[in-house]
Amino acid sequence: MTRPISRRSLCRGLALLPVGAAFVAQPARAFFERDAYDVIVVGAGGAGLAAALTAAEGGASVLLIEKMPAIGGNTLRASGLFNAADPERQRPMGIEDSPEWHYEQMMASGRHKATPEVVRRFVTEALPTLHWLESLGVRFLPSTVTTWGAEWPRGHKPLQPRGQAYIRVLSAECIRRGVRIRTRLAMTRLVTENGRVCGIEARDLSPESGNAILRLRARRAVVLAAGGFGANAKLVAEHRPDLRNIPSDNNPGNTGEVMLEAMRAGAASTGLAYIQCVPGAPFGRPFQVRLDLDAGRIVMVDARGRRFVDEDQSRDVLAQAVLRHPIGSVFMITDNASVNAMDLVSRKDVYRGLQTKDAVRADTLEALAVTAGIPPDALRASVEAFNREVGQRTGKCGRITCRPIAEPPFWASRVILNVHTTMGGLVITPDAQVLDKAGRIIPGLLAAGEITGNVHGENRIGGNGIADAVTFGRIAGQTALKTPRG
Repeated sequence: MTRPISRRSLCRGLALLPVGAAFVAQPARAFFERDAYDVIVVGAGGAGLAAALTAAEGGASVLLIEKMPAIGGNTLRASGLFNAADPERQRPMGIEDSPEWHYEQMMASGRHKATPEVVRRFVTEALPTLHWLESLGVRFLPSTVTTWGAEWPRGHKPLQPRGQAYIRVLSAECIRRGVRIRTRLAMTRLVTENGRVCGIEARDLSPESGNAILRLRARRAVVLAAGGFGANAKLVAEHRPDLRNIPSDNNPGNTGEVMLEAMRAGAASTGLAYIQCVPGAPFGRPFQVRLDLDAGRIVMVDARGRRFVDEDQSRDVLAQAVLRHPIGSVFMITDNASVNAMDLVSRKDVYRGLQTKDAVRADTLEALAVTAGIPPDALRASVEAFNREVGQRTGKCGRITCRPIAEPPFWASRVILNVHTTMGGLVITPDAQVLDKAGRIIPGLLAAGEITGNVHGENRIGGNGIADAVTFGRIAGQTALKTPRG
């Protein structure tokens, strides 16, 4: 027996039409209070978990949905670094940094295609967000590092491998705070009333559901945190035909349907052609050999054994430099001390690479060169030149912390670029509110993480991904708490 429907217990005149359009009621379909929450968050990676937890901390009832069988998204696959200007850690290392410098680097690296106010909000809130994570139990190393394309040593490395610390801590705290988490539930539609987003339609993908459609009401806001579209080869090729044959390192769920639905419902988008590549794995390989996680401990050489770019450059510059060489002809070189400094998951993958020939090692640089098919004299000269830079603090070692490549055995891996992140997406305000095509705020609709498109511009600085996701996830949760009930 169904309960009576009141004005407050449903969004009348349900319509799946663009925001601001005329709405047509859908007969015999409504939201009931048992299917209503203050906040609904779509996507359970770092951004979604941070948004859900922040809203729950403020007393909101929260539903967090994830279309995949498990939570984590791209955050779980990431290297794990969190960028923030942090004098407490950086000054003892002799590193000068500030939110203003972080802002200037982001704007320049993104070719000034990001929204300045949004970038400034991010760099200002990154350190408080890191402190929030620490208060919840995430532990970071006492020093900062520079990863591939980071451009400055402000990357905070968690003690747990990759992105595990963020997902474990945030999800546990969500559960403790009463957030309802449902996996295998995929958002298919935004539901609007009088220009306001008031809920979603979602398809239940669990085997026993029969693909049932659920209609869920959000009294305050819907937060879109479903990631980008890096795992959607067709959509990537549509916006970047030159990347048609490049593998992806994304979570399989990063296919962009939620972003496309928001655009269909009237949300503005930007920069969909801004797609970033980093070293990864060849097609069909379920793991990556990444020797580049600390840019101060590697050299990258071509088939002749010669360095052709400073390895601390921006990711787009590095990718373009690699793409100028035949596929598979560029190598990353490091030593055993660098491999031993990696987190356990990354180190395990490097050793797995010995079995698949994605990595090679040898007791001498000459033997390494022979195994990799690189001219031995040229490789030794490149490594010796780098080691001189370390000692003299010149070249990239005048900008970032470097250590010599000196401890045998020595390691090499072929650089195979992967589609890593899609930097285009929905346009947001500094408060994570989604804008429509006329530049107006869409009431009740927020977004955070890789689904957004005006945070990074043409290039994302290495280490900014998780920091962006969690920081704007937290901001979205705070904004949702301030949103009047609909």
